[in-house]
Amino acid sequence: MWNVSNTIFIDRRVREVYTFGTNPKLWYQWYAGLSEAEDLIGIGKKGTSMNLKYYFFGRSLALHVLVVENAPSGEGYIWRCIFSGAFDGTQTWRYIPKDGGTEVQFEMDYELPGSIFGKLANTIYIKKLMYNSVEQTLRNLKDISESD
Repeated sequence: MWNVSNTIFIDRRVREVYTFGTNPKLWYQWYAGLSEAEDLIGIGKKGTSMNLKYYFFGRSLALHVLVVENAPSGEGYIWRCIFSGAFDGTQTWRYIPKDGGTEVQFEMDYELPGSIFGKLANTIYIKKLMYNSVEQTLRNLKDISESD
């Protein structure tokens, strides 16, 4: 299993960022490489499921997403999903109030299919691309959330 994590500060109240960030109908607007949700059941709460396409490495990768947690956590919120398909893993998003805005903490654990070649490719190249995609995704969320 591989891990990618990153954090960003967004100058907007935590409730607003969390509400926008956990709405699956809007993800394609800010999540780098993600299509609109298909076969969507739910609104982002626990039990919500959908099919998505993730465009990565010039390819369309089919994924199924299931929300397994969406709840208050301390003064903020936590949102977690499992995904399967072209690759498998989990994503955890934490929305934490900080300095009048929101600190968004992102963490993804994922497993690539294949043999030792897949693991070698991940180590050399794919992990860097994943990190860049996460960084762009967080910047997109920040830019949209801070715009009026």
